[in-house]
Amino acid sequence: MSSQKPVIVLIHGAFFAPVHYRKLIEPLRAQGYVVASPPLPTTGIDDTVAGKTYVDDVKRLLEGLTPFLDEGREAVVVGHSQGGIAASALTEGQTVEERKAKGLKGGIKAVIYLTALAIPEKGASLAGLLGGTPPPIYRAEGPFYILTEQALSPEAGDMRIPKDDQAALAKSLAHQSLASIEAPVQFTAVDVTVPKTYIICTEDASLPAALQESMAQAAACKVVKIEAGHFPFLESTEKATEVVDIIVDVAGQ
Repeated sequence: MSSQKPVIVLIHGAFFAPVHYRKLIEPLRAQGYVVASPPLPTTGIDDTVAGKTYVDDVKRLLEGLTPFLDEGREAVVVGHSQGGIAASALTEGQTVEERKAKGLKGGIKAVIYLTALAIPEKGASLAGLLGGTPPPIYRAEGPFYILTEQALSPEAGDMRIPKDDQAALAKSLAHQSLASIEAPVQFTAVDVTVPKTYIICTEDASLPAALQESMAQAAACKVVKIEAGHFPFLESTEKATEVVDIIVDVAGQ
């Protein structure tokens, strides 16, 4: 076991970017953690996202993580929302035990799903979970899914964050690769062999608590519940601190 604190890999959700997770990233760094949270190739505003899937996200994540692992560092992976798909896939061949078997140092020691897609079945996709029809908060346009007025209006939806903050947030969101939402998952949360924790956000209107619970149970995750919506790190400092504390607890195990 490494004597250093593990690297925290924070994987953002669809339409979002690492900047939106500052209330998690900065407190973790203040406690001495290295936080790797790159922008993912499935999210953007130009055609470079066309055809990109979680496989491309994993490649990007490994570019940043591998040098730390090769130094002997361990890592805890945190996936939020759609980022849960890449969080699972990132562990394939990269756990501490798997790397040790190949004569390599370091490795991933744990995964945390934050109201995330811990998809348990091979061949399933986010689009499939939604019944094959996009929700009213986004629509297909070319190679993208783009957010609709319903998603961007502070008067609509249930983001549980201050309206002024929500209006500013809406202006900073990007488009999402259509392929990333429709791609079937080939490495699932069930396939993850390291300890798994699922943070269920009980007031989440986007990913209902019952669905979170079913995924967590199917993947044999330890469950921690917090009273929050889909974006606890944007709701308040207190909710962000709850999430940070859970990450730190897992990292210290």
